[in-house]
Amino acid sequence: MRRELWITVNFVVCFLLYSMVTPLFVSAGDEDILEMDLANLMDVQITSAGRKSQVLSDVPAAVYVINREKIFESGATTIAEALRLVPGLQVARINANRWAISSRGFNGTFSNKLLVQIDGRSVYTPSYSGVYWDLQHVLIEDVDRIEVIRGPGATLWGANAVNGIINVITLPASDTQGGLVSLGTGTHEKLMAGARVGTKLNTDTYARFYAMGNDRDSFVKASDGSDGNDGWKNGQAGFRIDGDKGIRHAWTLQGDIFRVESEQDVAIRPVPQFPYNDAIVDSVKSHGGNILGRWTSKNSKQDIWTAQAYYDYNTRDEYSLGQTHHILDMDFQHRFQPSGGHDVVWGMGYRMVRDDFSNTFHVQMIPEAQATHLFSGFVQDEITIIDDLLWLTLGSKIEHNDYTGVELQPNARILWRPAKRHSFWTSVARAVRTPSRMEDSGRIVQAVIPFPMYTQISLNGSPEYDAEKLIALETGYRYAPTNNFSADISLFYNRYTDLGGIVQEEDRWSMYFANNVKGNTYGMEFAVTWLPVEWLETEFTYSCLQMDITGDAYSKKTIEETSPSHQAGLRLGIDLKKNLRLNLWARYTGEIKFMDFTNTDRYRYVVDDSFALDANIRWQINGNMDLTVAGQNLLDGDFMEYGSDSYLTPIEIQRTLYAKITWRF
Repeated sequence: MRRELWITVNFVVCFLLYSMVTPLFVSAGDEDILEMDLANLMDVQITSAGRKSQVLSDVPAAVYVINREKIFESGATTIAEALRLVPGLQVARINANRWAISSRGFNGTFSNKLLVQIDGRSVYTPSYSGVYWDLQHVLIEDVDRIEVIRGPGATLWGANAVNGIINVITLPASDTQGGLVSLGTGTHEKLMAGARVGTKLNTDTYARFYAMGNDRDSFVKASDGSDGNDGWKNGQAGFRIDGDKGIRHAWTLQGDIFRVESEQDVAIRPVPQFPYNDAIVDSVKSHGGNILGRWTSKNSKQDIWTAQAYYDYNTRDEYSLGQTHHILDMDFQHRFQPSGGHDVVWGMGYRMVRDDFSNTFHVQMIPEAQATHLFSGFVQDEITIIDDLLWLTLGSKIEHNDYTGVELQPNARILWRPAKRHSFWTSVARAVRTPSRMEDSGRIVQAVIPFPMYTQISLNGSPEYDAEKLIALETGYRYAPTNNFSADISLFYNRYTDLGGIVQEEDRWSMYFANNVKGNTYGMEFAVTWLPVEWLETEFTYSCLQMDITGDAYSKKTIEETSPSHQAGLRLGIDLKKNLRLNLWARYTGEIKFMDFTNTDRYRYVVDDSFALDANIRWQINGNMDLTVAGQNLLDGDFMEYGSDSYLTPIEIQRTLYAKITWRF
């Protein structure tokens, strides 16, 4: 503990010195440098933090924005890969088609405390309260930005926005006019293809239509270097139409359809007959679609309301369980300023989930089909205490769900801006995570023991399982002394109660989910961006996480040791020529461990701390065509990023190279 504290203190000291000294050094140089604009640094507009358009520097929360340029410069080919840019997010690739992604700890295949949205549509699956990252595809060229909020956002977004929110926002159709074709290939990315056409339907209406597909090769098994049987193919198509009706009304209609096929190497699969467990290569097949509509009316700058509804259908079939979901979500919000000094946002929502499962010997849901309903309402008021200096935000959300009944999720936030380029904020908030279908009424057969008496060892859901609860304290500081330098630091302390754990039944052969775990976590995250000269952009990020969990031995070690204590990243963007840019991205990730569930004193896998390096060169061939040549994981050809906390074979991630050309017309 002393060593961890010493490391943290040193990073804080270095950050403060760097923040104070660098601007002084810069200001002593060429004055032209001071006029450079790094995407306006803290002046970027975001919408996820307050359900309204806000300047980043005025948001009393830990926010990081990945803009279009950052995505391109990172060399990321998926949304999941791009999220590595965010300090405080734990992003680990499990195999070719799966990721473990969380915010401020609790990482795993089934991370369940992070709310993820794409254009306002939640992709949080109700089966296990997590995200199937292999199904989340967006044409990278159409992404406007990814807004990431670290910390609770349940007051506005509801249950399950416990440790963070990710909102992927695509460009309006008016900004994607004309045509685009992209084509790429590489050592792992066998095919990356995308096409989009944008058109003007009439004076006030714009549309775009797209199609994309990917074919990714498998990686290798950590045990012997043989084929990992984790290849991944996907195809997707969709549209977006944006229109205006006069100057006061705007609307959006968009939708997608997809099909995904992937493989997974199952190391242990319990079966009811001899040999009672086996290993298989399983084919996972998923398909589905969604359609979303949104209407916004702007009666004045101080009076805006928005109504949104979407329908989402998806089905997934794998060895353990077949599942189909129909989701209907309706949301209304209204922003108004009733009097001087008050900026109020209120709203209400309804969500229906109808599921249908195909049970297997290994995993069952009881009953196989059911419908659940969620009703919610919220209100939040941003109060100006002292003009241009001090603001207080108060709000709460109330929800009723079919699992735990009524849940209340309030928050209070303060923003203090003593000078134009300085802002301090602090907050206290409550958030909950409601049970998943599995935790409420599922059953997992973990093993079969044939002798001396045939017995199935199972993990069962419980209708008594309650919502997990969080009280979060946060504070932060943002500093942008010049247009070419910014610093952002956040500190947090989280207190969790009623966390999910495992309790053994009296017969000792079965277990069930229970709220028998609690704990505290604390840490810090910061990001420093600096343009020392016109042709060089730098960004340094660091995060520290400490966890103190109390509960059963399996849950304690699984929670504490599968998220790294320290992470750091350094990005360099070098303009070699006006149309040629070299991007370098180095990352450090601390050690993580995976416990042997049959013996809590032993580890199945230890993933050592590691350094990774990605690099790419972007060549703007002309005004309409560019070429990217990229390499990922250049320092180590084969290494594990994450062990296995399920039944899958551990996989080593390999060095990859790819080239991609994009033509706009």
